Order: sequence, then structure tokens, then C-alpha cells
Amino acid sequence: MQSKKITLIVNIILLIAGFVCIAVGCFKLITNEVALATTGLGAGLVFLFSATIERFESLKGMSLEVTTRKLDDKIHEASEVVKELKQLAEISGHTLSLLAARVGRWGGAFTFEESYRLAQQVRDNLTSLKCEKNTVAHALKPWVTIVIADLGRKLLRPVTEELNALEHQLRRELDKIPSPIKADDPVYIELTQKISALSGHLHPGCDVSLLDSDKTMAAIEQYVSTAPELETAAKLKHLDNVKQWSSEVDFLLKQSDIKNPSLWIEALKNR
Repeated sequence: MQSKKITLIVNIILLIAGFVCIAVGCFKLITNEVALATTGLGAGLVFLFSATIERFESLKGMSLEVTTRKLDDKIHEASEVVKELKQLAEISGHTLSLLAARVGRWGGAFTFEESYRLAQQVRDNLTSLKCEKNTVAHALKPWVTIVIADLGRKLLRPVTEELNALEHQLRRELDKIPSPIKADDPVYIELTQKISALSGHLHPGCDVSLLDSDKTMAAIEQYVSTAPELETAAKLKHLDNVKQWSSEVDFLLKQSDIKNPSLWIEALKNR
């Protein structure tokens, strides 16, 4: 505040001096004193120019270009970039530190909540640096991929558990057939066919880590729909659970962000 007052006073003094010099210069010009008139007018213009320098975007003269407001803007912009780069460095350093501390140790993987918080920091930082949306999405793609894969495994777990239980039940029934077993025994044939179908469906099963992220949900639905020996009611229950997540996954794929964080945190806290 004090600095602004001083600047204002100096500008007023320069302005008055400028008008005085111009007045003297004009008087000397009338009296045909050209040398003094030129000096007075020149000095007056310099004083006026100095008093109003802050109102000029740039000053040009004698091959010298002085930029004031543009220079200030560039300095401010540069300082903001440095600030954002510092934040990015802090995020990178923290992440590398966590990786170094956890790799090769029990429970080393990031929890979903940790990875989500890190993804948010990266997104905010890249956005503030005015990175293109495609660039931000590319940077977050590995995180999006692993999150969808984790969700896929979570959705498939109860399905595979139910199918494994059905296979074990069929094998127990097969073991109950009295020996010697005839190859043309219809019960034996039916049980072996069912077991073979179940085993073929369970192994290799639906490996979400091998799928493209945008095809994961459709692949899971297909896996559940075609599961042999699974009753219709059970299929509908599992399919309904999968479809409830479809909008969440679509949002994640399009925005590289989570629509309902609390829902995901709860679902993936015990991956």
C-alpha cells in the first residue's frame, strides 16, 4: 500500500514537470529559441512518458523493446508451471518411495483407495498444466486397466465358486456309481459329460487380465450366461450384479475417473 502511494506521488511530480517543460519549450519556440525549445519539449515528453509508462504494453525505441505487463504475465505463468512441476515431482517421489518400500513384501500392492488418491493427484496436476485430455487419459490408462480387472475378478469370484461347488458335487455323484462301471451306463455318461463341460468352462475360465478394458464387462456377462449346469435363477442373480456396475465402468472408461468412489472403495477393499 505504501509503495503504491509513493509511486503515485512520483508519477504526479513527473507529470507536472512534463507539462512545465512542454510549456517552456513552446514559449521558447515562439521566441525563435529553437535549441532551448527542442530541449524543453524533449524533456517534457520524457517526463510525461515516465509518468505514464505503466499504461503501455510495450515500448519501442532505438532497437530496444521493453515489455511490462506481458513480462509480468510470463513471469507469473512460469512460476505457476514451476509450482505444478514441483507438485508432480512430489507425487512421483512419494509413489517411488512407496514402491521401493513395498515391492517383494507381503501386502505390497496399493489398496484401491491409495491408487485412486494417487490417480486424482496426477489428474489434477496434469490438468492444471493444461495437458490435453487425451494425454491425461493416456497417463491414467494403466490405473484404469488394473481397476477394471480387479472389479472383474471380484464379480467373477462368486460365479467360479458356485461352478466349482457344482463340479465337486457331480464328481461325488460319479464316485457313488458302483464298480465295475459300464462304459454305456447312461448315468455315468451323463455325469462325465456334465463334469467335462463344467471343467472346460472353469479352465481357463474368464481371465480378465488378458482382456481389453472396454470388453471386460461383456466378457463376464458372456461367461455367466454360457455357464453349464448353473440354474437360471443363479445366472440372473450374477448377471444383475454385473449389470449394476456397467454404468460405473463406462464412466471410468470415458472419463478416467470414478463416479462413485465410496462404492468402489467398499467393493475393492478386500481384492
